Amino acid sequence: MRYRSGHPSSVIVLEIWTKRERPPKFSDPIEQTFLEKLIEGRKKVDLRPDPIYRTLLISPPFAQGFTQFFSAIRYNSTIPDDLRAINSAAYVWYHHMPLLMQAGLSDEAVKTVRTARPGYLGTDGESGLSLRLWTVMQDVDAMTKEIQVGDDIFYALRQEICDERQILELTLTIAGYNAVSRFLIALDVGERKDINVMGTYLKGN
Repeated sequence: MRYRSGHPSSVIVLEIWTKRERPPKFSDPIEQTFLEKLIEGRKKVDLRPDPIYRTLLISPPFAQGFTQFFSAIRYNSTIPDDLRAINSAAYVWYHHMPLLMQAGLSDEAVKTVRTARPGYLGTDGESGLSLRLWTVMQDVDAMTKEIQVGDDIFYALRQEICDERQILELTLTIAGYNAVSRFLIALDVGERKDINVMGTYLKGN
């Protein structure tokens, strides 16, 4: 993460520990236990977790809350993988783009997810996307750009997703990744805010 102190050339890396250091030690045993479980869970003992946790661990209670919330989204949701993986922040896209591929989306469909005009509702099969995905993307765009979701968009979503639990989980997933995207981009976590992620994807990286 980069912190700008007011001058364009002043860039300070703000993380709890650097690449060459061992993990920090917290005086609070609960916080220390959380850190140890985090490292063990990622099977990177004595190595850093990824940049988002190196930043979040500046505030261990927030890091714990973040982990619990997004663990529920990732591992306890009933919505399909392709619906959970739609996101625009470069840092998140690098993690989610492979999930779209694993969920069965074609190269054309993945490119469409990244480049479609916000709010556009395509037809079934257009640019590699089903009508369900087009409808969900329209809901994502409304929540992200307008905050309020119009009745017509919500009605269309209910035609594609009838289960009330999935509607709730999808809405919280969109809201959650909107929050994390704003956090990642505002603080430039992973220093990827200026990367053309679609251009990188198309080059096969």
